[in-house]
Amino acid sequence: MSLTTYFEANPSAKRHIWLISLTYPLMPLMAVGLMLATGNPYMAWAPTVMIYLIMPIIEHLMGDDKNDLLGLSAEEHEISPFYRFMVHALLPIIYGTWLIGAWFVATQNLPLGAYIGLAISHGWGLAYAINSGHETGHKTDKVSKWIALLMLAPGFYGHFRVEHNQGHHSDVATPRDHATARFGESYWAFMTREYPGAWKRSWKLESKRASRRGYSRFSLKNEVIMASTMSAFLWAAVILWLGWIVVPYLIIAAAFSASALTSQNYYAHYGLLRDTRPDGKYLPCMPHHSWNSNKLFTNMISYNLARHSDHHAHPSRHYQHLRNFKEVPVLPFGYGTMTVLAYFPPLFRRVMDPLVLANVDGDMSKVLTKDMV
Repeated sequence: MSLTTYFEANPSAKRHIWLISLTYPLMPLMAVGLMLATGNPYMAWAPTVMIYLIMPIIEHLMGDDKNDLLGLSAEEHEISPFYRFMVHALLPIIYGTWLIGAWFVATQNLPLGAYIGLAISHGWGLAYAINSGHETGHKTDKVSKWIALLMLAPGFYGHFRVEHNQGHHSDVATPRDHATARFGESYWAFMTREYPGAWKRSWKLESKRASRRGYSRFSLKNEVIMASTMSAFLWAAVILWLGWIVVPYLIIAAAFSASALTSQNYYAHYGLLRDTRPDGKYLPCMPHHSWNSNKLFTNMISYNLARHSDHHAHPSRHYQHLRNFKEVPVLPFGYGTMTVLAYFPPLFRRVMDPLVLANVDGDMSKVLTKDMV
């Protein structure tokens, strides 16, 4: 019996594929284990090598999800709480991994290079926390909201839930969106605009909400303040526990987790522009306003994040039910390769610029450019 036939006969068995996603945030612990096993402190870089080199190769070898192994019927989604559990169960894994990394750098006499390598490795673990916080943050129940905020707290990125849901999803593929990269814009230039823009927009959104509801913007009812306070108390507790030596670890890990989100935002919307109505307002976001990827490995470890076209067209749709579309812009590689490519602007533009132009039949008026405001 083929795999496709098996899943057609046993649709609920597809859920077990998602167990793979629990292994990715544990990857930083591989560094700790290898350092202890070999006595070589520079094994701290092993997860980073895995992420930047090995995973893109695996991604390429596994190829596309041709049989929709990761998709599920609406009926299966409705009858099983397993899929929500899968995301929520990551919370103790993320905290445990992050805290073990903090303990290790604070208690072992590591050379500077190993310290930095371990912090970067654990930053990629926190990148998965942002991805998980993204998934739970799109849900409307209070449990999911708090799970999202707790996921985002170690990376000091709690403002993301407001900024992403109410800001990015509203303004994506328009000049208003700092999280949509302009045609010709490098990843490094985009980073300097996207990260501060996220804080600014989240504060603006929460300030407006405070004004509407009649409380101070500096109240803990302001989600940006409340989330930032959570992060500050969490970092303070870790510093009190382990000492000031852990501070660079906290900062480096948080910075790399944020950079992972920035890189995904960069290539997921690069150069795409929504059409306007006769009154000048932008049309609703459609599947073709995001770069899609149906790489099996990418989606297995990211809760179908790379099926970004369906996610932006239907942001409340649960990850296991996101669909692949054929008539949308498609990234040439999976997320692992695209992240590395983004670091080298000339190479990125050589690959992506022709695809952007082909997507609009060469009509630059349909491309989001740097001179648009």
